[in-house]
Amino acid sequence: MKKWSIRKQDPETVKELAKECGISEFAARLLLNRGISSREEADSFFNNDEISSPFEIADMDKAVEAINEAVDNGDKITVYGDYDCDGVTATVILYGYLEAIGAEADWYIPSREEGYGLNLSAIDRICESGTRLIVTVDNGISAVKEADYIRSKGMELVITDHHQVPDILPQARAVVDPHRIDDLSGCKELAGCGVALKLVMALEGDIQSVLENWGDFAAIGTVGDLVPLTGENRVIVRSGLSSLSVTENGGLHSLLRQCGIDEDDEVSSVTAAFTLCPRINAAGRFSHAKEAAELFLSDNPKMYDKMAENLTLLNMKRQDEEKRILEEISVKINEDPLLIKSRIVVISGKGWSHGVIGIVASKLLNRFGKPVIVITEEGETARGSARSIEGFSLFDMLTELSDCLIKFGGHTAAAGLTLEASKITEFTEKVNGYAAGKYADMPKDSSVAEMSVYPDDLNTKNIEDLDFFQPFGVSNPAPLLHMPGCIIKSMRPLKDGKYLAFNVDFGGREFKVLNFRSDYESFGYRSGDKADLLVTADINEYNGNRSISLKLSDIRFSGFDQNRFFAAEDAYEKLCRGESVPASLAKRVIPDRSVQMTVYDIIRKNGSISSCADAAFSAGINYCMFRISLDLFESAGLIRLDHFKGTAETVKVAGKVDLDTCGFMKALRERLAGA
Repeated sequence: MKKWSIRKQDPETVKELAKECGISEFAARLLLNRGISSREEADSFFNNDEISSPFEIADMDKAVEAINEAVDNGDKITVYGDYDCDGVTATVILYGYLEAIGAEADWYIPSREEGYGLNLSAIDRICESGTRLIVTVDNGISAVKEADYIRSKGMELVITDHHQVPDILPQARAVVDPHRIDDLSGCKELAGCGVALKLVMALEGDIQSVLENWGDFAAIGTVGDLVPLTGENRVIVRSGLSSLSVTENGGLHSLLRQCGIDEDDEVSSVTAAFTLCPRINAAGRFSHAKEAAELFLSDNPKMYDKMAENLTLLNMKRQDEEKRILEEISVKINEDPLLIKSRIVVISGKGWSHGVIGIVASKLLNRFGKPVIVITEEGETARGSARSIEGFSLFDMLTELSDCLIKFGGHTAAAGLTLEASKITEFTEKVNGYAAGKYADMPKDSSVAEMSVYPDDLNTKNIEDLDFFQPFGVSNPAPLLHMPGCIIKSMRPLKDGKYLAFNVDFGGREFKVLNFRSDYESFGYRSGDKADLLVTADINEYNGNRSISLKLSDIRFSGFDQNRFFAAEDAYEKLCRGESVPASLAKRVIPDRSVQMTVYDIIRKNGSISSCADAAFSAGINYCMFRISLDLFESAGLIRLDHFKGTAETVKVAGKVDLDTCGFMKALRERLAGA
């Protein structure tokens, strides 16, 4: 469960900004939430379409000089990319431009098995092909050894990258990375494809024409790399997405059709993130990223549809592998529930695709609301992918525990690591030891709502205004709206029960809400329940009619006390981990006979419960006490708990069970008595 917070703005400030800008108070609140407090700033946010001179980036002039020399001399240039969406689109942009101007050019993207960045074997092959100049995109900033090797082979190197800069820069003809300490361009948030786009702008000497010709790929790569959609990234994505419908790239056109996107459809950043980017990434995860690049660089129209379909098949394979890994993790968690009661969830397995474990880690984080590390064992070594919540830095933790690792990299919220398989247990203990030493109570994953809305706020004009805030992404999220006190009305299944739609009475008006978070059967709310919702909103058009479409992000019963819940959850998990708890806790969490009967009757009456947190709240029972009751029933064989899903169901038993004398209750009383 996530912690909710709702942004607050001074009503008078909202009114003043709305009047100054000539906008609704609804839109003014959103602007203030994004740090925009004047008409000038609002105009810049809504209307800015300027791209700064690419030559403001350090070494851009040197990169242009080196590439132009190679073109003029007829020297072969190889663009060296990366196997993710950002790296593929960056490769397509730069190689596509070089080919268009008649340069002697080639491209190379390493396989995932080769690993990220330049490697010596690839350099040898590139050299043997007659290359005189290597230009990296989306990689190279840490390739000190490889840069020296390239020079020893008689080739030149230009690096373009967007990752953090190490203490020692590689020796190259040019090192173009906005994170250089001497770079004053203000372009530090660019993705790798954004840097490649700026390089092409510098080579062409024309910003607008390059944006028109290559902005579509830069938009896809920028969205796919999860960089902030502010500043120039916002301009690139907004312009590039708008040009997708008229793209002249046959391969991209086929991929759009494969995603179910018609020529007349407007492609949002969310649509790109969930349809285009996964298919491009799937090539690098389950085959070779060159299959995605070849789709966009091929000059054989007869192959476009087949190549685009292949990316979809690879993405389906990714989805199947993701599902398989999650099923195996579910089994592991139900065999050892302490895995998810730790401060940091660390789960390992054998034969899990290292191209998928990052996605799995993200899903586990969303499910359990705490930092997650998923590790796949590959013989004597193991590779892991980590995801974290705000307030807990993975990079700081891995730096502290680097003696356990072969290598690691990443940042605060996401990281990758490699270690000896034999050290996984030791690493897991140290990870949670670090977290315990850092925090008495771990930070909570949270959802931040832009505002609480009321029925009159949900009109088509206000929701249409949200389009001005597009494109949505990192640092400019799709607005979450808090709808308090909704009465659940009718419900109906969608996609054979995979999802559902339900209607709510909200202040006397009825709204339909789409729920893609859970299936119909496990939705724990019934007609008549009063609940608070977090939703996103947009406009739905059908047969010329425009209506408001609400999509559920989160739901809880009205009156839910989240501070009380999280305190109880912390106490429960500390008890499970065997950590010290106050002696006074025993009186508040050991369930007496009446509580035991109440909890069991809830499960027996319904056959199951789909959310322990919601069931505890509905019963008016402290969550820690409720969970202890469930553990007691499970130990006695009365119920079956699914610790992965957080559900419980009754089990048929013969005869009566004396719960007060069972081993579980005795051990708990002794545990608390010795606190």
